[in-house]
Amino acid sequence: MPPKGKKGKGKKAGKKAVPLGETPDNLEEEQRLAAEREAARIAFEQEQEARRKEKEAMEEMMKQEAERFDTETQVLQEMLNENKSQLKELREQVRSQKIWDRFLLCNGTPDPTVQSELNTFTSLSIDETKSSTSQDVSGCLGDVEQALDLINELEEVMTLDKQLDITEGHDKFKEGINSLQGLIETKVDNVTFNVMRTAEKFADPDSLNLLIEKESPRVKFSLWGNLAKNPRQKSFKLETDQFQMEIPKTLANADVAVRLIHTSFDFLSPKCKSFFAHKKKTPAPSRVPSAAGQQNGEGAAEGAAPAPEETAIENVDNAPDKNENVTDNQEKRPSTPSDADEIEDEDIVDLRAMSTVGGVMYLDLLKLPPQAKKVGNWVIQDITENALERIPNPTPEDEKEETEEAKEGEESGGEAAITQLTKELTWPLLNMSFTVASNAVFTEEPQLARWEDSQQCWRTDGFEDVNFDDQEGTISFKSQFIGPICTFQDTYNNMPFQSWEIRPYGQGCVIFTLIAASVELEISIKENACCLNSPEDMELDGIRNKWFPAHILMQKLVAAGINVFPSEDADKYVSISVKDEELESSVYEQMALASSAFAFSWSRWNADCGEKRQIVRAAENLTTHPVDEDMWKNYSCEPRKSYALKCTDDDDEMFDEKIEGTQFHPDIFHCLKEDASSKALEILSNTSYTFVDNVSTWLFATKVLTFS
Repeated sequence: MPPKGKKGKGKKAGKKAVPLGETPDNLEEEQRLAAEREAARIAFEQEQEARRKEKEAMEEMMKQEAERFDTETQVLQEMLNENKSQLKELREQVRSQKIWDRFLLCNGTPDPTVQSELNTFTSLSIDETKSSTSQDVSGCLGDVEQALDLINELEEVMTLDKQLDITEGHDKFKEGINSLQGLIETKVDNVTFNVMRTAEKFADPDSLNLLIEKESPRVKFSLWGNLAKNPRQKSFKLETDQFQMEIPKTLANADVAVRLIHTSFDFLSPKCKSFFAHKKKTPAPSRVPSAAGQQNGEGAAEGAAPAPEETAIENVDNAPDKNENVTDNQEKRPSTPSDADEIEDEDIVDLRAMSTVGGVMYLDLLKLPPQAKKVGNWVIQDITENALERIPNPTPEDEKEETEEAKEGEESGGEAAITQLTKELTWPLLNMSFTVASNAVFTEEPQLARWEDSQQCWRTDGFEDVNFDDQEGTISFKSQFIGPICTFQDTYNNMPFQSWEIRPYGQGCVIFTLIAASVELEISIKENACCLNSPEDMELDGIRNKWFPAHILMQKLVAAGINVFPSEDADKYVSISVKDEELESSVYEQMALASSAFAFSWSRWNADCGEKRQIVRAAENLTTHPVDEDMWKNYSCEPRKSYALKCTDDDDEMFDEKIEGTQFHPDIFHCLKEDASSKALEILSNTSYTFVDNVSTWLFATKVLTFS
């Protein structure tokens, strides 16, 4: 019988064998970990799947957003291109019509664009003028106005041509302008000489001296001649500008005359080196008044709105394409002193920073020709060369000698102080005074300057005891200089602007309000004309409440001393926040597109938001009333996106947060359309392209986003 096994050494039934070295607790832990890993794997796969779906949804949304951005960008560009195309077509029609109208015109004047006609006209006019001894002053001024009209016509043609990228023949046009300016000078000098030869016919019955004063719309002519040689006459006064001048003994006993010609235009300043700026490529055109129009006293009809076709020439040299270079004929300043010649002489007027106001006064001291003598029944007249003889100003070295001679002359009855007119006639400092132009606005004491022909510049030296009476508008001074004089003031005295607003005002009209440093302007802008509504407390009767094309009104404002149009180098003279010019240009275009239904205004956050960003306030406004303050929204405009900001101008700090429920857009135009009413959208769709161009003209000209 076999032996029995030991008790407890065998395996129990139903028990699983445990591997060597492991316990049941370890096995359970492993199973738990395996289950957790499996759950984590499943969760990870689910999360990855969710992320994939979320990414696909985001990509789909971004794709849709990109498509929407592309669509909106394309829609905006098509609108701009369509407006541009229609403007170009209109300007071509206007240009063709003007050429045809000029061809049919039979008023005795030449076509200034035809060089042969203009050359014949100027040559014959000069020959006729030199041989004429009978033309009166009124007839001469009529000829001057005719020549100025021809100059304006040439400049208008060049302006319209440049808007159409046509420059052919412009060099000949500029030569024609120069020849017409020479013709004006010749005619005025000739009639002056003719009057002086027969001075007794024009003698004043009280003083027995030659005195004649005439004027035309753009020229005032005055001539005083010393016929009586009265040593007791200490001064004379003209009605023209209330000009008064002291007569020293050296002149009181001499055959001299004083001529004063006051013009509303300026032919001298463009001769200065500092007048024109170096060309500077800019994405946006500088829509400022043409220098040509200011020089030649534009002769546009006043008081009535111009015909619609006149809008094609509205932006004188100021409406090239948005990416076009600034043209030569614009009034512009050198970009920086480093780019242009440095003005080392502090007495030379810097025309980049100073502007003429009130026109130019041409003051001349002339030699009286021998007068006719009546002997019995005979009249004896010396035959002299038919030429005006100007008496030159004494040189600085002569002043001391003249002072000594004057003292001797007073002691000897003045005989020793009289020099022969064949030699240099000298005189001491003269007391002079005149009244500034009634339509000129001086927000500060004007700067008096004289023209130095040898240097081709305006200078401020040569004047003593200058005093400006702002109540009477009179400038008095002492000077030994007799020649062209002019009043200047700071070009940028109204910049930077304090605030601005442009809002709809009925159908096809907006009100543009600009609060500058010393003046508040309100301008009505329509499809083809503009009107200055205020200020009412300034001498602007020739401008206010009258309709003009945009460029004409701008020229008249500048001529009156209200310059709110920054030149391309204005940042050198005005403290501003630098902004991206391409973005600025784009925002102006979009504001003009939406201006028929939306109001825009200055935002306090714009100056400090950065170079690549513009912040502007906007609100829908379909009434003629100002926008309620709580209706304004701030919009952030960046190169690639625009959106409505939650931040308002009433907040203490700016925070960059989009208004909930609104979308990003590629431009502010579509931001505005997002919440626009159906009525506003209808108005926008029916806005005239000429109206949009007229509004953008003012925005580009004033650059309110940068200079506020």
